Amino acid sequence: MVLVGTKPDIIKQAPIYHELVSRGHRALVCHTGQHFDHSLSGAMLSEFGIEDVEDLRATGSATDLVSRITDRLGRYLGELTEEIGQPILYVHGDTTTAMAGSLAGFTKGLPVVHVEAGLRTLSPSRAVLHDWLEQFHSDEIDWDAYRKQLLTRSTYERGSREPSPEQFNTRTADAAANLHAAPVELNREYLLEEGFFPGTIAVVGNSVVDALERPESATEADIANVLEIYPQMASREFIRICVHRKENTDDRHRFTALMEAMEQLLEEGHSILFIRLNGTESAIDRFGYREWLEGLVSRHGERLVTSPVWDSYANVLAAMRLCSVVATDSGSIQEEVNVMGVPCVTLRFGSDRGESLLAGGNFLAPPTTGAAVANVVKGVHALSRELSWDPIYPSGASAMLVDAVEERLGTAAGLVVSEEWRYGLERS
Repeated sequence: MVLVGTKPDIIKQAPIYHELVSRGHRALVCHTGQHFDHSLSGAMLSEFGIEDVEDLRATGSATDLVSRITDRLGRYLGELTEEIGQPILYVHGDTTTAMAGSLAGFTKGLPVVHVEAGLRTLSPSRAVLHDWLEQFHSDEIDWDAYRKQLLTRSTYERGSREPSPEQFNTRTADAAANLHAAPVELNREYLLEEGFFPGTIAVVGNSVVDALERPESATEADIANVLEIYPQMASREFIRICVHRKENTDDRHRFTALMEAMEQLLEEGHSILFIRLNGTESAIDRFGYREWLEGLVSRHGERLVTSPVWDSYANVLAAMRLCSVVATDSGSIQEEVNVMGVPCVTLRFGSDRGESLLAGGNFLAPPTTGAAVANVVKGVHALSRELSWDPIYPSGASAMLVDAVEERLGTAAGLVVSEEWRYGLERS
């Protein structure tokens, strides 16, 4: 059973589902209902060729969602077990669906495969952050020193609770998992430091690469589609901004800093593609920015493209390829732009894709003041044509992941994590 509930789930789980089917495994997709908007769910399922889906429809508030997913999925897993035998449950990432889904599988005693396991936030140390902020606020950034620090592991420390609830979700899913499918060695390192048994961890890459490498993904036709609607993006000078993390959209100070940064960039002549997600829209209304946004659109005309989330993932990718910089608080987008070769500015104090910071294509702009954020984004924009880095994630992650599962299933223990298995004891 391949469990999905959010847009990133569908994008990254679809290649795994198709890989299972192509090898002759009996596979099904179960949707929790966490994201039910067409642009976040139905359109994605259709685009990735997933037609037959079991829908739990577990909607509701944050608290309701956790309990409903756990209850409804638990019941459904029980029915499946009685009808066809124990399913292997694939959960993905750090979503509420992953957390509640892995809990349901764990309580039913079913094997859980955690796809994209070991996501932990790396943040600069206190001394380093204060040094950076002093530079960011003054517009006198020592870019050589800043980039060198970004690439140095000793710059960072762990322990952040942000993003929340994602850091809680991924830790819970890891605790329930029988197999941890880690994207990179850094994730394996985190899991080992936390005491997870080495035999449960497999570094298999990130299936987002499989999604990006589909023949129909972001073709020239998709770029043409975007340019037909927004011909001004042919300049390839647009800066894409998206803000949706609760830390940013629930906090007036942080959200204000990010909106002021966007306004400063526009006033200084830059072009912006502003994507408004559900959380963004709520914050715009909650903090009284609706009229302000309309004023920006009126003043800056074609240099400000603002839009809700697009239905087509291929068009989303095409638009990001047309941008000079992507400024975001999203985790998955940090992965996507690394693969596509587009510089990223992460609008947070740290990143749960720390490998992208260490690779050289991702920069941190903590949302402290609008000027600080704008100065970082401007600097990355100015450097964008000369920046380059080696892609982090290899191709074929879905195949490597299924290989790891099949390899374990080919042993006497299968996917069971027991003390006998850990100690290498044979049972008569």
